[in-house]
Amino acid sequence: MSLRVLLQESPRVIMLASDSHALLFRYNHSDGLPNSDGTANNPKNLSPVARCIVEFTTLQSLDLSNYRSLQASGVYGTLGLINLGPDTFLCVIVNAVCVATVRPGEAVQKIVSVEFYCLNQNEHDNYILDEADPYKVSYPGSGEQPYNLGLDLPDNAIDHPCVELKKILSGGTFYYSVNFDLTNRLQDRLSEGSAFDIDSLDEDFLWNAYMIDSLIKFRSRLSQEEKTMLDTARMLTCAVRGFVMSVTIPAAASPIQGLRSNYPSTLTIVSRLSCRRAGTRFNSRGVDDDGYAANFVASETVLWHPSGLCFSYAQVRGSVPIFWEQATGLLPNQQKIQITRSPEATQPAFDKHFEQLELRYGTVHILNLMSASRVGEVELTERYSYHTQKSPLNRAIGNEAPSGHRLIQSHFDFHAETKGPGGYEAASMVRRLVQDRAESFGYFLCDTTDLPRDGSDRSEKLDMVHSTVILQQQGVFRINCLDCLDRTNLIQTILSQMAIEMFLSHRSERATADFWMRHSSIWADNGDVSMEIPQSMTLSHM
Repeated sequence: MSLRVLLQESPRVIMLASDSHALLFRYNHSDGLPNSDGTANNPKNLSPVARCIVEFTTLQSLDLSNYRSLQASGVYGTLGLINLGPDTFLCVIVNAVCVATVRPGEAVQKIVSVEFYCLNQNEHDNYILDEADPYKVSYPGSGEQPYNLGLDLPDNAIDHPCVELKKILSGGTFYYSVNFDLTNRLQDRLSEGSAFDIDSLDEDFLWNAYMIDSLIKFRSRLSQEEKTMLDTARMLTCAVRGFVMSVTIPAAASPIQGLRSNYPSTLTIVSRLSCRRAGTRFNSRGVDDDGYAANFVASETVLWHPSGLCFSYAQVRGSVPIFWEQATGLLPNQQKIQITRSPEATQPAFDKHFEQLELRYGTVHILNLMSASRVGEVELTERYSYHTQKSPLNRAIGNEAPSGHRLIQSHFDFHAETKGPGGYEAASMVRRLVQDRAESFGYFLCDTTDLPRDGSDRSEKLDMVHSTVILQQQGVFRINCLDCLDRTNLIQTILSQMAIEMFLSHRSERATADFWMRHSSIWADNGDVSMEIPQSMTLSHM
């Protein structure tokens, strides 16, 4: 369902309109900031929320004769509001494509492009932020600049305060869903009733939290009927950054053959990059004082079968959670690594990081892939092991055996193990190292049953869905190499395969070669995107 963006010039109002309802945004000129004509307002400093007055109403109650369209095509909701200097902008998604269906009715869209509309002045109304067409070529006699490749932005591009924001948000690494909470894994969101439940959204992965927060709070104050209407209109969007993709598994290639179905299954990868400690590759390393690690990604493998059976497996990756830096350099493996804090000053942040993980996932198994011989990586590994041993999670509770510790560490020297003739195929040797722990962690499994409206006749319209939890995942692997990129992604592919194999073995079934080819392909795509994001411009607060 697409929406329209409409503008009323005086008094200035920007509207998001569906077929039946409208969300109106008016600028509040009593916040102490100058008006568009330069006159001053009340000097009292108000919050960003106070800059904008929001109203949700029926379209029928409005006079649309004074409104004009700001966008030729439909839009797909708003990412929220942002203040840049004296101006307040509404960010809307103008182009998006569906890339995944986790379960029926749970679609994920990838953001392709966004636009920003100013609430308090008209200076930017006719400005087009779209990048120039790189394939456009002008020829002599056309009245245009000869052989202009069209690579430059308009002359006033640098004057628009949202140009850099648009580049980031339109970069193809942001995703959203209007059907469900994309910030949480299936195991944690199963009982949630709305994609916009303010108490359920995980702000560690909500990249537009700063922008959408005021609108989610606005929604929370609506009546239940109005909330339903707003959600149905799909106006509010909550974005994650990372990678999301589904692949279709034909019925003949489905690894679940015991439950016969002529319909295809779906295999989905959802990787959520944390927004807590984002940064470019060499500028963001280690951990901060709040326990947030750089380049931290929570990945989830979801296999859905048309019988209603749904498998989910979560694992995480992240920078070594101590205080360290890496200088930029031109030659691979020549960037100097420096540990910047003493062990005593590091331990509190280290403990916070793993206590947060243990609270969310259960027992944490560290899988360190760094080299046992490369300078820098050796020192990081030694300090990593030291802090793990000192962690409260690594101490037995009462008469608990050492095997019951809630923080475990294993070292797998990826380069040493794969430098032989076997190459990367030798990475599968990691299976022996983690097999027992993987079996103890298990996986999440639920069975979804469609319930008819009257509770009896399945031929009638289905109004609600009931999910029965069969198994829950009891722990998580935290994988790292130096960059948490290619080495880490390959090992995560293997761990994902191990979890699916375990699930199938419990059903006395095996997957086909065709299925594993699709599984490897989607994880390779995940790795490609993971390589791009840490080297690109990142956004800490939106």
